[in-house]
Amino acid sequence: MVDLVALSVVALPLWFVVSVWAGIDATRHSSHNAFLWGLSVFVGGILGLALYLNLGRDEPGVGRRVSGHSGSPNGAPSVRTETVTCPNCHSLEEADRDTCRFCGESL
Repeated sequence: MVDLVALSVVALPLWFVVSVWAGIDATRHSSHNAFLWGLSVFVGGILGLALYLNLGRDEPGVGRRVSGHSGSPNGAPSVRTETVTCPNCHSLEEADRDTCRFCGESL
């Protein structure tokens, strides 16, 4: 019983730090709600962390940008594609697409 308490005292704060990291990382690299990703990692454990790392992070150059920073590491301006909002599900899509990739609605 004492071993379980000692393990909990070490593991819970460590796992809390991991979930906070996931939330902070999601603000930079995900277009989804960062708080929910952090909560998913905390509650979901290793599975939640694996889901965030595989599904939660957008492709490079797609996530949120901090104003004043370019998207490339060498400081050169990044190439931005024009986007349109789907009238049905409100997801952002590239302007050259005919249909929404999430709901199939015509753009």
